[in-house]
Amino acid sequence: MTPLLPCSFAPPPIALRPRCDMRWRNRLTPGEFSMKTMLILALLAGAAPLYAASPVEPMDLYRISQVNTVEVSPDGKHVLFSRNYADLATDTRKNEIWLGTLDGDRFTRQLLIPASASAGGFAWSPDGTRIAYIAPWLGKPQIWIMKLSDGIASVLTTGKVGPNFLRWSPDGRRIAFGGRVEAPPRKIGGMPEKPEGATWAPPPKIISDFSWRADGEGFFNAGADHLFIVDAGGGTPVQVTKGDTDQIFGPAEWTHDGSALIYPANMREGRDNMGREMDLWKIPAGGGTPVQLTSTKGTEGDPQLSPDGSTLAYTGTLDTPGFYAQDDLWVMPAGGGAAVNLTKALDRPIIAYHWADDGRGLYAQYNDAGLTRVAYVPKSGLKSAADARIVIPEVGGTRLYLPSSGGTFSYGGGTFAYTSSFSDRPAGLGVSRGAKELAAVDFNAEWRAGKTVGKLEPVKFRATVPLANGTLPMIDGWVVYPPNFDPAKQYPFALEIHGGPNTDYGPYFSITHQLYAAAGYIVLFTNPRGSIGYGEAFANGIDKTYPGEDHSDLMAGVDMMEAKPFVDKRNLFIGGGSGGGVLTTNAIAKTDRFRAAAALRPVTDWTVQVLTADGTALFGNYWMNGKPWEHHEDYWRRSTLSMVGSVKTPTILIEGDEDWRTPIAQTEAYYQALKINGVPTEMVRLIGAGHGMGRPSQWLQTNLTVIDWYNRFKVK
Repeated sequence: MTPLLPCSFAPPPIALRPRCDMRWRNRLTPGEFSMKTMLILALLAGAAPLYAASPVEPMDLYRISQVNTVEVSPDGKHVLFSRNYADLATDTRKNEIWLGTLDGDRFTRQLLIPASASAGGFAWSPDGTRIAYIAPWLGKPQIWIMKLSDGIASVLTTGKVGPNFLRWSPDGRRIAFGGRVEAPPRKIGGMPEKPEGATWAPPPKIISDFSWRADGEGFFNAGADHLFIVDAGGGTPVQVTKGDTDQIFGPAEWTHDGSALIYPANMREGRDNMGREMDLWKIPAGGGTPVQLTSTKGTEGDPQLSPDGSTLAYTGTLDTPGFYAQDDLWVMPAGGGAAVNLTKALDRPIIAYHWADDGRGLYAQYNDAGLTRVAYVPKSGLKSAADARIVIPEVGGTRLYLPSSGGTFSYGGGTFAYTSSFSDRPAGLGVSRGAKELAAVDFNAEWRAGKTVGKLEPVKFRATVPLANGTLPMIDGWVVYPPNFDPAKQYPFALEIHGGPNTDYGPYFSITHQLYAAAGYIVLFTNPRGSIGYGEAFANGIDKTYPGEDHSDLMAGVDMMEAKPFVDKRNLFIGGGSGGGVLTTNAIAKTDRFRAAAALRPVTDWTVQVLTADGTALFGNYWMNGKPWEHHEDYWRRSTLSMVGSVKTPTILIEGDEDWRTPIAQTEAYYQALKINGVPTEMVRLIGAGHGMGRPSQWLQTNLTVIDWYNRFKVK
C-alpha cells in the first residue's frame, strides 16, 4: 500500500507516515528531539538500538531537506529562511518559509508560510513588521503582503505582469519590482482566422530576437522587462521604464529619499551580442529619462547605497577578452564619479555583499579554494588578501545534486544568518553576532543519525603542467569513501568532474557522490585549472584552449589515487556533467585507462554549441577565438567529436531533451559516432528536463544509470 501524505500540508522531512495524520505539525520539528538522542537513551538504558544505521539510498532524496535562502530583518531580531525539499507525491521541489526570532541568546522558529503556497522571493519592510513575497494568485505569480503581528497575508497585485526583484521604499509605502510586459505574438500576414470550433495546428513561433530562449525558461514570450512601482497599501502598479526592449536586468535600489531608483541595464548599441556588458542607471520614481551612472566596459550590478546614502556599492567585472572575468566589489560616489575596486587584492570572485551598519565597510561573500566565506572589507579597500577579516569562515553550499560551493548569507542590525555547511548532510541555518553563534537549525539531524554516510577527506596534489606564468599549482580535491571503508580491501574508483568550467567543488554533501559511495565506489572530485576561488589567473588557465591542460590536472589526481593500495587499478571510471562532460569525452579520446565513462550534457561540437545554445554572446566572444566560419579549424580541433575516432571506452550519454545550455544535438551526434565505430554506448534522454537535469526522480535516474553502467563493465 502506498503511504499517504499528511492532509493538505507539506510532507514531513524524514519519513512518510502510513496514514493521513493531521497532528504531525504539532510534533517536535526535526533536530529538536533527534533519532540520535533516542539511540543514546536506548543505549544508556541497556536496550538495543532502534535500528541499524544504513548507507545512503535513492529514496533519501525525498527524506532530506535544506535551507536555501535567508534574510535578516533590518533590526537583526528576526530571520526569514526557506526550507526546500523534494516532494515524493508530486516529484517536485517544494519550498516553505520559516520565521526565526532572536530574544537575547534564545532562538525560536516557526513555520510561517507552508509549501502549498508556493512562495518565494521574500523581502522585509524597513520597519520589520511586514514581509512581501511572491506566490501564485489565480495561477499567476503576484506580490503578497503579510503582517507578522497576525500572520495573515493578502494579495497586493493581480495584474498580468509577473513580479520579481522586490524592493521596499525607505518609508515602507511602496514596493519596486521588475516584470515582463508581454507583447501580442506576431502573426503571418494574410493568414485566415481559425473558424470557431475548428482544430488547427498551433501557430508558429516567429523569432526575430538575438536571444530567444534560455535553459530552464524555454522560449521567451514577446515583450520587454520593465521596472514597476506599486503602493504597499494596494493599487495598480505604475510602469516606470519605457521601451520595446528589455530595460532592467536585476534588482533595483531606492535612493534614501525615495525619489529615484538605481538599477542595472544594458542600453548600448549592439548589446545583443555583448556577453559582458551592464551599466547602472538612475530614474525618477515617477518615471522620466534615466541617467547613466556607470560607463565602464564590463558588467555592473547589485547596486546598494551606504547607510548615509553617500556611497554606491556594486559588484562588477571589467570586460577582457579572456575566458573568465572575475567579479569584484566596487564603490563610487552616489552622485557619480570615479569607482574604486575594493577587492582587487583579494583576487577572489565576489558572490554577494551587505553594508555594515556604520557604513565604514561591507561584508562580502566570495569563493575561496572550494569554500565560500564572508569577510569584512573596509570602505577604503583591501591592501592585501590578509586584510580581509573573516566573519563567517564557511557558508554551506545548497546545490545538493553536486558538491558545489555557494549558499547565501544575510546581514542586518548586527546579526548574520547563513546557510550552514556540512559534509555529511544538506545545508542548515546558522545565526551569529560577531564571532558568537546564537543559533543553528539542522533539519536533517534525525535522518543523519540513522545513516552511515561515506567519509569525505580532502586531498592535494601537484599539477604536472605549468600555468602560463610558469608555476605548477597545487590542485585541491576531495575523496568520498564507501561506508564502512576498509583500507585492507580494494574498491573500484570513479573520477567525477565538475562543470562550468568556471565553477568549483568543495567539502559539501552531495546526493550523487554519496550514492556512488554507497554502491561501493571511491569517488574523487577536484578543482582543476579553470576552477574559481584560486585567483583569476588560475581560472583563466584554460583561456582559448578549453578543453586543454585541465586534462593533465585531472589525470594527476587519478595517478595519485591509483597509487593507493585500496584502489582497484583494474576498475577506474570517469564521468561528469556539462563542462565535466566535455572533459570526460576529451579524456577518453586521450587515454584507455578507464573501464567505462559517463558524459552528462556534454559539449562535443563548438560550432553547434555557439550557434544553438542560450549563451551565444558569451561562448562565441570569449570562449572561442571568433566566429566559427572564420575559425573553423580551431572550433573543430577543440570539439571532442573530432577526436571520437580514438575512443574505445564504453560510454553512456545522458541529456535533458529540453537542455538549451548544451543542446542535445551534440549528445546525439556523439552517440551516433560511437555506434558507427562499434563502441559500447547508450543514450539516456530525460524527458522535459533542462540543463539542471529536471525533477528529483530524474536526478536519481542519472545517478543510478551511471552506477549501473559502471557496474556492467566492472571487472569482478
